Amino acid sequence: MSDSIAMKAAPAVETSNPPYEKEEAISRHDLSAEELTTLDSFDTISSTASGGYSAVFKDGVVEFYGIHRANIGALLSMEPETAQGIKATILSIASSSKISPPTLAVRLRSFNRAVTLSKVNKITRDLYPRLIKNLSNSDVNAIALFLIHWHKLGYAGVDDATIDVVNLEQRSWTIYQKRITSGDPTQGWYTQQEYDDLVQTYWDDYEAGRKSLVNTVVLLLNAQYGRRGLQYAHLKVCDFQEEGETDGVSGKRVEFPGVKDKGSDQWFRGSKSEVHPMGDDLWSLCQTQISESVEAFESHFGRTLPSEERLQLPFLQIGQRHHKRSMTRRAKSVQANSTLLEQLDTPIWHMSGSSIAQMCQRAYGTLVFSHVTGEPIYEFAYRMRYTRARQLARLGVSRKVLSYWLGHESLKSIDHYYDDPAEDARKLNDDIKPILSPLAQAFAGTLRDSEAHASRGGDPSTRVELDGRKAVGSCGSDFCTASVPIPCYRCSKFEPWVDGPHEEVLLRLYERQEEENNIHIPSSARSILRPLQLTKDIDAVKLVIRLCDARKAELAAKAVVNAGADFHDDVDDDH
Repeated sequence: MSDSIAMKAAPAVETSNPPYEKEEAISRHDLSAEELTTLDSFDTISSTASGGYSAVFKDGVVEFYGIHRANIGALLSMEPETAQGIKATILSIASSSKISPPTLAVRLRSFNRAVTLSKVNKITRDLYPRLIKNLSNSDVNAIALFLIHWHKLGYAGVDDATIDVVNLEQRSWTIYQKRITSGDPTQGWYTQQEYDDLVQTYWDDYEAGRKSLVNTVVLLLNAQYGRRGLQYAHLKVCDFQEEGETDGVSGKRVEFPGVKDKGSDQWFRGSKSEVHPMGDDLWSLCQTQISESVEAFESHFGRTLPSEERLQLPFLQIGQRHHKRSMTRRAKSVQANSTLLEQLDTPIWHMSGSSIAQMCQRAYGTLVFSHVTGEPIYEFAYRMRYTRARQLARLGVSRKVLSYWLGHESLKSIDHYYDDPAEDARKLNDDIKPILSPLAQAFAGTLRDSEAHASRGGDPSTRVELDGRKAVGSCGSDFCTASVPIPCYRCSKFEPWVDGPHEEVLLRLYERQEEENNIHIPSSARSILRPLQLTKDIDAVKLVIRLCDARKAELAAKAVVNAGADFHDDVDDDH
């Protein structure tokens, strides 16, 4: 019998294993909330993601980094599977830093408020419309974004059918008119006078003791650099440098931490830094603030801190007037057994962005009145950012340079900060000037060969003089209050004389323009408003000079012709 026949005849061998069946791959949707939580904890227990931040649940409140809090009592009171999914989603977001702590806190507050009002105990396709009933568009969209993130993570509590409804129910985002283009003098940039008055008041209030050091430093930094609030809040002592060079900037400088870079894997000081030079006066004030901050933290920790720890301290101490109470409250959120350096890698001891915003609103201190509205200037942080962007743009820098100074990654972002129709009109005028100038010359008066030929040449009071001594022409008007002679060259009533000293007027204009271009402001920075432009006056005088030269040549030619005619007449008489 062959081997093949023997194999066929052999009896089947039974095993305890079930017959083989093709199985589908397991996804996160197939795991329970407890299983997913276990896996996530296992994956992250030995190390913390570089961009992660802490999320602590206590008494119906979740606290991020010990700073940002959100009441989620209603969320945690929902059905166990739903509540577990919410907690797991929060922990996952925090560990990956996909959403910043303040943004996540805002979304959770909206979600918790909706559950409180609707009294739903789970999230389903049928209950979701009830959940968002009577909510604002911003609240509905905030909840939708959290639920979509939850679903993508795969935690139980939100299924595909529910997400379909969530997507269908998303509201249109409210488009607010940009402050910068609103035309409201209390919302956009400050005028130059308002800006100068505010900066002077900041210094005066500090020197008079009406404002604290930390408040003054924040106000002056904002007036100088126009950064975002969190960039001031996240500053450390080490960000103020004087030795060496950083990104091509040497000498006294400040290195602002970035806060909004796309693709950054860390919310706290994870974006690229923005380095700016600093003047002596502001540098001195910042050094005083550093000393005050170090002293406050050493007092709290009860020891002299080594240089390594000092450099990592926040530049701005929290609490100011209530520093001890603020430090004690923050200390409760510090991770157990962590070193001070480990704590300083988080914003636990730093100010919040909202605190900076409150400082920039100047709730107390000397009122500064606007010359535009006659009312106290309405102050908030971003008005300074708008103002500095406009000032820099008016110096003629390119959009690329302006974008770099603002710390933007995209040129499109500039439009949110700088939109100056008057400046756009000036640039347009400069572009079309070479085309239209031959068609519309600046000089519109009438050239006269001499005073005797002027329409009112017999009246000495009509003379237009330079320095009250040298006459350049006559005035054809019965009444005029202009400051002669510069404005006269663009007046239709002006009658310049062919032999007038117009070249001297042109020289005076060139000297005046040079003075305007070299005007400086007290901060030793370049004037941030474009200097007075005398281009049209210069063009008018130059045109008068050309017309005078042409008329002189014409008169000289006539003189030659007349001289020849007289010569022939004399010859004829002799014969």
